[in-house]
Amino acid sequence: MKNILFYGGASLLSFMWVNELKSRYKIYLGLNKKWVEGTGTHSLRISNNSKRLKEILISRKIDTIINCSGLTSVEECEKNKIMAYELNTFLPSQIARVSNQLNISFVHISTDHLFDGEKFLYEENHVTNPLNIYASTKEKGEVSVLNANPKSLVIRTNFFGNGPDYKNSFSDTIIKSLKDGRRIKLFSDVYYTPIIINELSKVVLKLIEGNSSGIFNVSSNERISKYDFGIMIAKNFKFAKNLIIRDKLVRRKDLVKRPLDMSLSNKKVVKTTGIKIMPIEKQISYLKINR
Repeated sequence: MKNILFYGGASLLSFMWVNELKSRYKIYLGLNKKWVEGTGTHSLRISNNSKRLKEILISRKIDTIINCSGLTSVEECEKNKIMAYELNTFLPSQIARVSNQLNISFVHISTDHLFDGEKFLYEENHVTNPLNIYASTKEKGEVSVLNANPKSLVIRTNFFGNGPDYKNSFSDTIIKSLKDGRRIKLFSDVYYTPIIINELSKVVLKLIEGNSSGIFNVSSNERISKYDFGIMIAKNFKFAKNLIIRDKLVRRKDLVKRPLDMSLSNKKVVKTTGIKIMPIEKQISYLKINR
């Protein structure tokens, strides 16, 4: 693996991931609407046209595509169902098809929103049951990608880290609110298994190097509520914990329906890669050091 194209190069995940990889690989940012340039990377105006995409991939000798594109706002997906389908289902399948034709490794970033939240620590073989348009289009995206290119690597995850000025990660939002002395409401009844981008990157690279394919959960070992995640950040950064207000998703009738539990089991990926993932508290310490 030498030349990596990040499709959706202006996305939050791409920004954070590229900073982890640019010293070791030649990185291309595949951009559409938003144009960004980064030190040590190459920005490309990418095309969704299959023929033009092939030309770009061949001319730049791309050997790995990491697809970070998509419509990720749950509320926006409900308002724009067609756009959600195009970005979360149709486009990934097109990229996967081209990657298969050119024998290029393809990594597709999925989500942890795919289940109804009635259980916890979902494994890769658990039956999905999406509760909203975002989850439904991401689920269909997984299926379409693997149909178009069975060698694809599909990553289910929920990440955090230090994002760019133009887009905050969940941890950024918490840190900035607490630093400014502003209160922030966090759900105590929503559980997940967040992973810092550094760990996510390390695990996915190991999967790519091992020619792994199919669906993998890349997550932390611990299931934690969003409220407790915020408290952990406040404690580590020495912010006032009383600025974090306990809220409950079940009370929020104004929001699109979401699962209360999105936690993922990482047993499969740990067994496959042999990588021991850092506890969340250590990940947050790493976040502070590198902020």
